[in-house]
Amino acid sequence: MKILRMLNKKENIKNISVVILLISFCLIYYKYNITTQAFALDYEIINTKDMAMVDVAEKQITTVKSNKVFSIYKKMKNETQVSKESLISVMLPVKNNTLETLEKPKRVWYLPTEYGMITNYPSASHFALDITSPRGTAEPIYPIANGTISGIYKDSAGAKIVTVNHNINGQNYTSQYVHLSSYAPDLYVGKSVTINDYLGFMGKTGIATGVHLHLAVVDCSIFDANDKNCSSLNGFFNYGRQRYYQNFMGLQSLMNVTETWYSR
Repeated sequence: MKILRMLNKKENIKNISVVILLISFCLIYYKYNITTQAFALDYEIINTKDMAMVDVAEKQITTVKSNKVFSIYKKMKNETQVSKESLISVMLPVKNNTLETLEKPKRVWYLPTEYGMITNYPSASHFALDITSPRGTAEPIYPIANGTISGIYKDSAGAKIVTVNHNINGQNYTSQYVHLSSYAPDLYVGKSVTINDYLGFMGKTGIATGVHLHLAVVDCSIFDANDKNCSSLNGFFNYGRQRYYQNFMGLQSLMNVTETWYSR
């Protein structure tokens, strides 16, 4: 009799264990379904060859977070037939020179890139910001304010450079963009540009340890014969160094520049 009771007890324990196991499986299955439904993502494959560049750019910027943009860039970068223009059309918002942009932007000063990270700050021998981007040579460079192209040239080491002169409330400024990988089309000295007219792409031409933008901003007008401080390139360098010792830190003295940014 005692043996029978023990066998019945073991059988009951076995049955209870089976029931608990079944309940556990049901709970896990239910939780899995709820979780996957709650966090499901809808993906849409975009063929840049079949869609207008404007449509692609607007669609991506309004629906994709910055980390998603990075993943798109990395994926497309591995495709050998994807052009730089296709990458830009997907990753950048469309920039139109509206009348408001041409005459009176929402603010005066802007960052030179959409994505950027400062890797070097101004010093006496380097009165400029060095800026890099996860997009590398696919990062367009824009003027930091409306102005006029004052120089398109290469230095002795082969660095491609663009300078823009700005007149802000009667004060002259020069912004210098160095190490470009290429120039924007239809760029010429004397051309009026706005914050939405890209100047070229980030690069490492000349003496550079990696892909980046060297951005120098000085409160003078380079290559202007009427400007005694900056009528020549040497004058620009000497005056820029002088202004550094007077605590003028270029773009940082004109606007708030964070260490990293994802929008201009």
